[in-house]
Amino acid sequence: MPKVPTLYSALTTGEEANNPAIYAENSNAFVLEKNDIIDIVVNNNDTGKHPFHLHGHNFQTIVRSDDDAGNYVANETFPTVPMRRDTFMVRPNGNIVLRFRADNPDKSRPSPFPYHSPSHKHSANTHSRIWLFHCHIEWHVATGLGAHMMDAPTSLQNGGLTIPQNHYDACAKQNVPIAGNAAGNTKDLLDLKGANKPPPPLPEGFTARGIVALVFSILSAFAGTGVIAWYGAGEIGTKTPSKETKNAVAAVETEEDK
Repeated sequence: MPKVPTLYSALTTGEEANNPAIYAENSNAFVLEKNDIIDIVVNNNDTGKHPFHLHGHNFQTIVRSDDDAGNYVANETFPTVPMRRDTFMVRPNGNIVLRFRADNPDKSRPSPFPYHSPSHKHSANTHSRIWLFHCHIEWHVATGLGAHMMDAPTSLQNGGLTIPQNHYDACAKQNVPIAGNAAGNTKDLLDLKGANKPPPPLPEGFTARGIVALVFSILSAFAGTGVIAWYGAGEIGTKTPSKETKNAVAAVETEEDK
């Protein structure tokens, strides 16, 4: 995660808010011009299914492949009336293409959120233009399977969005900076030294520690199997009962005879 929430970076970085580099490489930020028509191509090079969700927009699904169709090739015939969704599944080793207009929020457009009450009015003051596009499997999100779609971020700086004070208070309580780039730098916005980094990729093959752990695991398994075999093959021994035990048994037998 960036040290500064992406929305606050967009609000405090002037014209550089239009530069995806300030949000750090791992934020996967895409800066969009207002009212642009955007196509998102998702190529799934994985054997699992992934339900992708886009906040703030209902996209059109203009391409959806079958399993094992490979990467998208731009020779498809688009449907006349595409399905409209906010979440869609990409098939294993397949692809999807999602299309939307970068127009949220916009005072002139109807609400894309029908679950709000009729009295709720959408305006540039009620929603940000920083929208998350992500897989809807939660641990996939936690490991980075997401991107930011940023609708005209510099327009937020001109009174287009008001942040409630209690949001800033929450950041203060957690020592989260609220200005600057992804590293919290407010002077040189292209300087991302100190930004959070993801864990390094898993190494290919075995490391030295992995080899040692594997060897000792195998030895432990053989030793454990040997002990179980030795124990199971042994004779079942008998134990001579003590005098007290014999007397107790005799007393019970006598009582039963009565």
